[in-house]
Amino acid sequence: MSRLLVLACVLVTSAAHAASPDTLAEQANRMLDDGDLGGAQAKLEEAISDTRDNAAANAAMGRLKLMRGDLAGAMTSASVALGKDKKNVAALMVFVRVQALNEVPDAAVAKLTELSNQFGTDVGVLLATGEALLAAKKWPDAVAMATRVLKLQETSVAAMKQLARAYLGLERPVTAESVLQRALELERDPEALALLAGIKYGDNLLADARVLLEEAVRAKPGFVEGLNALGAIYISVQNYEAANDVLQRAIALAPTFAEAWLDIGSAQRGAGRFEQAEASWKKVLVMAPKLPDPQFNLGVMYLENPIGSRDRIQQLTDAINAFNAYKKAGGTDPETDKYIDEAKLLIKQESERRTEELKGGGK
Repeated sequence: MSRLLVLACVLVTSAAHAASPDTLAEQANRMLDDGDLGGAQAKLEEAISDTRDNAAANAAMGRLKLMRGDLAGAMTSASVALGKDKKNVAALMVFVRVQALNEVPDAAVAKLTELSNQFGTDVGVLLATGEALLAAKKWPDAVAMATRVLKLQETSVAAMKQLARAYLGLERPVTAESVLQRALELERDPEALALLAGIKYGDNLLADARVLLEEAVRAKPGFVEGLNALGAIYISVQNYEAANDVLQRAIALAPTFAEAWLDIGSAQRGAGRFEQAEASWKKVLVMAPKLPDPQFNLGVMYLENPIGSRDRIQQLTDAINAFNAYKKAGGTDPETDKYIDEAKLLIKQESERRTEELKGGGK
Protein backbone atom coordinates (compact mmCIF):
# COMPACT_ATOMS: atom_id res chain seq x y z
CA MET A 1 0.00 0.00 0.00
CA SER A 2 1.39 3.41 -0.94
CA ARG A 3 2.16 5.99 1.72
CA LEU A 4 -0.51 8.31 0.26
CA LEU A 5 -3.12 5.56 0.48
CA VAL A 6 -2.16 4.83 4.11
CA LEU A 7 -2.47 8.53 4.94
CA ALA A 8 -5.89 8.68 3.29
CA CYS A 9 -7.05 5.70 5.35
CA VAL A 10 -5.85 7.36 8.54
CA LEU A 11 -7.71 10.57 7.71
CA VAL A 12 -10.92 8.71 6.95
CA THR A 13 -10.63 6.75 10.20
CA SER A 14 -9.95 9.92 12.21
CA ALA A 15 -12.91 11.68 10.65
CA ALA A 16 -15.15 8.74 11.42
CA HIS A 17 -14.16 8.85 15.09
CA ALA A 18 -14.22 12.67 15.49
CA ALA A 19 -16.48 13.68 18.35
CA SER A 20 -19.71 15.43 17.41
CA PRO A 21 -20.44 18.95 18.74
CA ASP A 22 -23.08 17.48 21.08
CA THR A 23 -20.55 15.01 22.48
CA LEU A 24 -17.95 17.74 22.92
CA ALA A 25 -20.52 19.89 24.71
CA GLU A 26 -21.35 17.01 27.03
CA GLN A 27 -17.66 16.52 27.79
CA ALA A 28 -17.27 20.27 28.40
CA ASN A 29 -20.16 20.30 30.87
CA ARG A 30 -18.55 17.50 32.84
CA MET A 31 -15.31 19.49 32.88
CA LEU A 32 -17.18 22.53 34.19
CA ASP A 33 -18.61 20.37 36.97
CA ASP A 34 -15.05 19.32 37.79
CA GLY A 35 -13.77 22.90 37.71
CA ASP A 36 -11.68 22.44 34.55
CA LEU A 37 -12.63 25.67 32.79
CA GLY A 38 -9.66 25.65 30.43
CA GLY A 39 -10.37 22.12 29.23
CA ALA A 40 -14.05 22.94 28.79
CA GLN A 41 -13.22 26.00 26.71
CA ALA A 42 -10.97 23.96 24.40
CA LYS A 43 -13.74 21.39 23.86
CA LEU A 44 -16.33 24.07 23.15
CA GLU A 45 -14.11 26.01 20.76
CA GLU A 46 -13.62 22.78 18.84
CA ALA A 47 -17.36 22.10 18.81
CA ILE A 48 -18.30 25.61 17.72
CA SER A 49 -15.63 25.74 15.03
CA ASP A 50 -17.30 22.66 13.55
CA THR A 51 -20.91 23.87 13.80
CA ARG A 52 -21.16 27.48 14.94
CA ASP A 53 -24.87 27.41 15.81
CA ASN A 54 -24.91 24.07 17.64
CA ALA A 55 -27.35 24.51 20.51
CA ALA A 56 -25.63 22.27 23.06
CA ALA A 57 -22.18 23.75 22.48
CA ASN A 58 -23.39 27.35 22.66
CA ALA A 59 -25.43 26.64 25.78
CA ALA A 60 -22.35 25.17 27.46
CA MET A 61 -20.28 28.14 26.28
CA GLY A 62 -22.87 30.40 27.88
CA ARG A 63 -22.47 28.50 31.14
CA LEU A 64 -18.68 28.88 30.94
CA LYS A 65 -18.90 32.62 30.27
CA LEU A 66 -21.38 33.00 33.11
CA MET A 67 -18.94 31.34 35.51
CA ARG A 68 -16.28 33.80 34.39
CA GLY A 69 -18.59 36.77 34.96
CA ASP A 70 -19.02 37.64 31.28
CA LEU A 71 -22.77 38.30 31.38
CA ALA A 72 -22.99 39.84 27.92
CA GLY A 73 -21.05 36.97 26.38
CA ALA A 74 -23.14 34.42 28.25
CA MET A 75 -26.34 35.99 26.95
CA THR A 76 -24.99 36.02 23.39
CA SER A 77 -24.11 32.32 23.54
CA ALA A 78 -27.46 31.44 25.09
CA SER A 79 -29.26 33.43 22.40
CA VAL A 80 -27.44 31.54 19.65
CA ALA A 81 -28.42 28.25 21.28
CA LEU A 82 -32.05 29.32 21.67
CA GLY A 83 -32.13 30.51 18.07
CA LYS A 84 -31.37 26.92 17.09
CA ASP A 85 -33.53 25.27 19.77
CA LYS A 86 -35.87 27.50 21.73
CA LYS A 87 -36.48 24.72 24.27
CA ASN A 88 -32.80 24.12 25.07
CA VAL A 89 -32.89 23.82 28.84
CA ALA A 90 -29.23 24.65 29.49
CA ALA A 91 -29.49 27.83 27.42
CA LEU A 92 -32.74 28.80 29.13
CA MET A 93 -31.08 28.39 32.52
CA VAL A 94 -28.21 30.65 31.44
CA PHE A 95 -30.73 33.20 30.16
CA VAL A 96 -32.60 33.17 33.49
CA ARG A 97 -29.40 33.52 35.50
CA VAL A 98 -28.12 36.45 33.44
CA GLN A 99 -31.42 38.27 33.74
CA ALA A 100 -31.38 37.73 37.50
CA LEU A 101 -27.83 39.06 37.80
CA ASN A 102 -28.84 42.04 35.66
CA GLU A 103 -31.68 42.58 38.15
CA VAL A 104 -34.45 42.09 35.58
CA PRO A 105 -35.80 38.65 36.61
CA ASP A 106 -39.33 39.54 35.53
CA ALA A 107 -38.16 39.65 31.90
CA ALA A 108 -37.12 35.99 32.24
CA VAL A 109 -40.45 35.14 33.91
CA ALA A 110 -42.37 36.63 30.98
CA LYS A 111 -40.38 34.71 28.37
CA LEU A 112 -40.46 31.40 30.24
CA THR A 113 -44.15 31.66 31.13
CA GLU A 114 -44.93 32.05 27.44
CA LEU A 115 -42.84 28.98 26.63
CA SER A 116 -44.37 26.89 29.41
CA ASN A 117 -47.84 27.77 28.15
CA GLN A 118 -46.78 26.66 24.68
CA PHE A 119 -45.02 23.47 25.80
CA GLY A 120 -47.01 22.52 28.88
CA THR A 121 -45.65 18.98 29.24
CA ASP A 122 -42.00 19.69 28.46
CA VAL A 123 -40.27 19.10 31.79
CA GLY A 124 -37.14 21.03 30.83
CA VAL A 125 -39.12 24.14 29.90
CA LEU A 126 -41.15 23.88 33.11
CA LEU A 127 -37.98 23.59 35.20
CA ALA A 128 -36.50 26.65 33.48
CA THR A 129 -39.75 28.50 34.22
CA GLY A 130 -39.47 27.45 37.85
CA GLU A 131 -35.94 28.83 37.94
CA ALA A 132 -37.19 32.16 36.60
CA LEU A 133 -39.94 32.28 39.23
CA LEU A 134 -37.42 31.57 41.99
CA ALA A 135 -35.11 34.32 40.70
CA ALA A 136 -38.06 36.73 40.82
CA LYS A 137 -38.94 35.53 44.36
CA LYS A 138 -42.41 34.48 43.25
CA TRP A 139 -42.45 31.73 45.85
CA PRO A 140 -46.07 30.43 45.60
CA ASP A 141 -45.82 30.33 41.79
CA ALA A 142 -42.52 28.47 42.06
CA VAL A 143 -44.15 25.91 44.38
CA ALA A 144 -46.93 25.42 41.85
CA MET A 145 -44.48 25.01 38.97
CA ALA A 146 -42.30 22.48 40.80
CA THR A 147 -45.42 20.54 41.80
CA ARG A 148 -46.50 20.56 38.16
CA VAL A 149 -43.19 18.99 37.15
CA LEU A 150 -43.46 16.36 39.89
CA LYS A 151 -46.87 15.33 38.59
CA LEU A 152 -45.16 14.59 35.27
CA GLN A 153 -41.98 13.10 36.79
CA GLU A 154 -42.48 12.16 40.41
CA THR A 155 -38.77 11.37 40.94
CA SER A 156 -37.40 14.61 39.46
CA VAL A 157 -34.63 15.70 41.82
CA ALA A 158 -34.36 19.01 39.96
CA ALA A 159 -38.01 19.76 40.71
CA MET A 160 -37.55 18.76 44.35
CA LYS A 161 -34.64 21.17 44.69
CA GLN A 162 -36.76 23.98 43.25
CA LEU A 163 -39.64 23.07 45.54
CA ALA A 164 -37.32 23.16 48.56
CA ARG A 165 -35.94 26.56 47.55
CA ALA A 166 -39.46 27.91 47.18
CA TYR A 167 -40.40 26.64 50.64
CA LEU A 168 -37.27 28.28 52.04
CA GLY A 169 -38.39 31.52 50.40
CA LEU A 170 -41.73 31.08 52.16
CA GLU A 171 -39.83 30.55 55.44
CA ARG A 172 -40.89 26.93 55.76
CA PRO A 173 -37.52 25.24 56.40
CA VAL A 174 -39.01 22.09 57.96
CA THR A 175 -41.01 21.39 54.79
CA ALA A 176 -37.98 22.22 52.63
CA GLU A 177 -35.83 19.81 54.63
CA SER A 178 -38.38 17.02 54.16
CA VAL A 179 -38.34 17.58 50.39
CA LEU A 180 -34.53 17.58 50.29
CA GLN A 181 -34.28 14.38 52.32
CA ARG A 182 -36.50 12.69 49.73
CA ALA A 183 -34.35 14.07 46.89
CA LEU A 184 -31.17 12.80 48.54
CA GLU A 185 -32.67 9.35 48.93
CA LEU A 186 -32.91 9.30 45.14
CA GLU A 187 -29.56 10.94 44.38
CA ARG A 188 -26.71 12.51 46.38
CA ASP A 189 -27.05 15.67 44.35
CA PRO A 190 -24.49 18.40 45.23
CA GLU A 191 -26.98 21.27 45.08
CA ALA A 192 -29.44 19.36 47.26
CA LEU A 193 -26.65 18.69 49.76
CA ALA A 194 -25.80 22.40 49.81
CA LEU A 195 -29.43 23.40 50.34
CA LEU A 196 -29.74 21.00 53.24
CA ALA A 197 -26.46 22.34 54.62
CA GLY A 198 -27.98 25.82 54.57
CA ILE A 199 -30.88 24.60 56.71
CA LYS A 200 -28.49 22.92 59.15
CA TYR A 201 -26.47 26.13 59.31
CA GLY A 202 -29.64 28.07 60.15
CA ASP A 203 -30.23 25.62 63.00
CA ASN A 204 -26.64 26.23 64.20
CA LEU A 205 -25.67 22.65 63.35
CA LEU A 206 -22.35 23.74 61.89
CA ALA A 207 -20.65 20.35 61.93
CA ASP A 208 -23.56 18.77 60.02
CA ALA A 209 -23.52 21.62 57.51
CA ARG A 210 -19.77 21.25 56.98
CA VAL A 211 -20.01 17.50 56.33
CA LEU A 212 -22.78 18.03 53.76
CA LEU A 213 -20.87 20.77 51.95
CA GLU A 214 -17.64 18.83 51.88
CA GLU A 215 -19.51 15.93 50.25
CA ALA A 216 -21.04 18.35 47.74
CA VAL A 217 -17.73 19.86 46.59
CA ARG A 218 -16.05 16.46 46.44
CA ALA A 219 -18.77 15.30 44.08
CA LYS A 220 -18.66 18.52 42.05
CA PRO A 221 -15.32 20.35 42.42
CA GLY A 222 -16.53 23.16 40.15
CA PHE A 223 -19.50 23.93 42.41
CA VAL A 224 -18.66 27.56 43.14
CA GLU A 225 -21.65 28.28 45.37
CA GLY A 226 -20.90 25.16 47.41
CA LEU A 227 -17.27 26.17 47.85
CA ASN A 228 -18.35 29.62 48.98
CA ALA A 229 -20.84 28.19 51.48
CA LEU A 230 -18.15 25.87 52.86
CA GLY A 231 -15.83 28.84 53.25
CA ALA A 232 -18.54 30.65 55.21
CA ILE A 233 -18.85 27.63 57.54
CA TYR A 234 -15.10 27.69 58.21
CA ILE A 235 -15.31 31.41 58.99
CA SER A 236 -18.13 30.72 61.48
CA VAL A 237 -15.87 28.33 63.42
CA GLN A 238 -12.89 30.72 63.07
CA ASN A 239 -10.86 28.36 60.89
CA TYR A 240 -9.75 31.27 58.74
CA GLU A 241 -6.94 29.55 56.86
CA ALA A 242 -9.22 26.69 55.76
CA ALA A 243 -11.81 29.29 54.76
CA ASN A 244 -9.26 31.20 52.69
CA ASP A 245 -8.09 28.01 50.94
CA VAL A 246 -11.57 26.93 49.87
CA LEU A 247 -12.62 30.45 48.89
CA GLN A 248 -9.51 30.86 46.75
CA ARG A 249 -10.68 27.75 44.88
CA ALA A 250 -14.03 29.45 44.32
CA ILE A 251 -12.59 32.65 42.84
CA ALA A 252 -10.14 30.68 40.71
CA LEU A 253 -13.24 29.22 39.03
CA ALA A 254 -15.30 32.42 39.08
CA PRO A 255 -13.07 35.49 39.48
CA THR A 256 -16.02 37.90 39.51
CA PHE A 257 -18.09 36.02 42.11
CA ALA A 258 -18.64 38.91 44.52
CA GLU A 259 -19.98 36.80 47.40
CA ALA A 260 -16.76 34.78 47.50
CA TRP A 261 -14.63 37.93 47.63
CA LEU A 262 -16.87 39.21 50.44
CA ASP A 263 -16.19 36.07 52.45
CA ILE A 264 -12.48 36.08 51.59
CA GLY A 265 -12.32 39.52 53.17
CA SER A 266 -13.92 38.13 56.33
CA ALA A 267 -11.39 35.28 56.44
CA GLN A 268 -8.52 37.71 55.94
CA ARG A 269 -9.78 40.00 58.69
CA GLY A 270 -10.19 37.03 61.03
CA ALA A 271 -6.57 36.06 60.34
CA GLY A 272 -5.41 39.62 61.10
CA ARG A 273 -4.57 40.49 57.47
CA PHE A 274 -6.44 43.77 57.57
CA GLU A 275 -5.00 45.42 54.47
CA GLN A 276 -5.82 42.32 52.39
CA ALA A 277 -9.36 42.29 53.79
CA GLU A 278 -9.75 45.95 52.86
CA ALA A 279 -8.61 45.23 49.29
CA SER A 280 -11.01 42.28 48.97
CA TRP A 281 -14.01 44.26 50.18
CA LYS A 282 -13.15 47.19 47.92
CA LYS A 283 -13.01 44.72 45.04
CA VAL A 284 -16.57 43.66 45.92
CA LEU A 285 -17.68 47.30 45.74
CA VAL A 286 -16.42 47.42 42.15
CA MET A 287 -18.02 44.10 41.19
CA ALA A 288 -21.34 44.70 42.97
CA PRO A 289 -21.63 48.42 43.77
CA LYS A 290 -25.21 48.06 45.05
CA LEU A 291 -24.26 45.44 47.66
CA PRO A 292 -24.21 47.11 51.10
CA ASP A 293 -22.40 44.38 53.07
CA PRO A 294 -18.79 45.30 52.17
CA GLN A 295 -19.36 48.85 53.41
CA PHE A 296 -20.57 47.53 56.75
CA ASN A 297 -17.60 45.17 57.01
CA LEU A 298 -15.18 47.97 56.18
CA GLY A 299 -16.82 50.22 58.76
CA VAL A 300 -16.48 47.65 61.54
CA MET A 301 -12.85 46.90 60.65
CA TYR A 302 -11.90 50.58 60.50
CA LEU A 303 -13.56 51.07 63.88
CA GLU A 304 -12.06 48.07 65.65
CA ASN A 305 -8.72 47.26 63.99
CA PRO A 306 -5.90 49.80 63.64
CA ILE A 307 -4.37 49.21 60.21
CA GLY A 308 -0.61 49.61 60.07
CA SER A 309 0.55 53.17 60.65
CA ARG A 310 -2.66 54.70 59.27
CA ASP A 311 -3.78 57.87 61.03
CA ARG A 312 -6.35 56.89 63.67
CA ILE A 313 -8.65 59.87 63.19
CA GLN A 314 -8.65 59.37 59.43
CA GLN A 315 -9.43 55.68 59.86
CA LEU A 316 -12.33 56.45 62.20
CA THR A 317 -13.60 59.00 59.70
CA ASP A 318 -13.41 56.29 57.04
CA ALA A 319 -15.47 54.07 59.35
CA ILE A 320 -18.20 56.70 59.61
CA ASN A 321 -18.20 57.20 55.84
CA ALA A 322 -18.43 53.44 55.28
CA PHE A 323 -21.38 53.07 57.67
CA ASN A 324 -23.19 55.98 56.03
CA ALA A 325 -22.58 54.41 52.59
CA TYR A 326 -23.98 51.15 53.98
CA LYS A 327 -27.17 52.89 55.08
CA LYS A 328 -27.47 54.71 51.77
CA ALA A 329 -27.18 51.38 49.92
CA GLY A 330 -30.13 50.01 51.90
CA GLY A 331 -28.28 48.30 54.76
CA THR A 332 -30.48 47.77 57.80
CA ASP A 333 -28.23 46.40 60.56
CA PRO A 334 -29.60 47.94 63.79
CA GLU A 335 -26.08 48.39 65.20
CA THR A 336 -25.04 50.84 62.48
CA ASP A 337 -25.97 54.08 64.24
CA LYS A 338 -24.38 52.83 67.46
CA TYR A 339 -21.14 52.20 65.58
CA ILE A 340 -21.25 55.68 64.02
CA ASP A 341 -21.73 57.27 67.45
CA GLU A 342 -18.85 55.20 68.85
CA ALA A 343 -16.56 56.32 66.01
CA LYS A 344 -17.48 59.97 66.61
CA LEU A 345 -16.74 59.61 70.34
CA LEU A 346 -13.37 57.99 69.62
CA ILE A 347 -12.49 60.81 67.20
CA LYS A 348 -13.33 63.34 69.92
CA GLN A 349 -11.23 61.49 72.48
CA GLU A 350 -8.29 61.15 70.11
CA SER A 351 -8.47 64.85 69.20
CA GLU A 352 -8.48 65.79 72.88
CA ARG A 353 -5.54 63.47 73.55
CA ARG A 354 -3.53 65.08 70.78
CA THR A 355 -4.37 68.54 72.06
CA GLU A 356 -3.12 67.59 75.54
CA GLU A 357 0.08 66.19 74.01
CA LEU A 358 0.66 69.49 72.24
CA LYS A 359 0.12 71.39 75.46
CA GLY A 360 2.53 69.15 77.29
CA GLY A 361 5.14 69.49 74.55
CA GLY A 362 4.96 73.25 74.72
CA LYS A 363 5.86 73.46 78.41
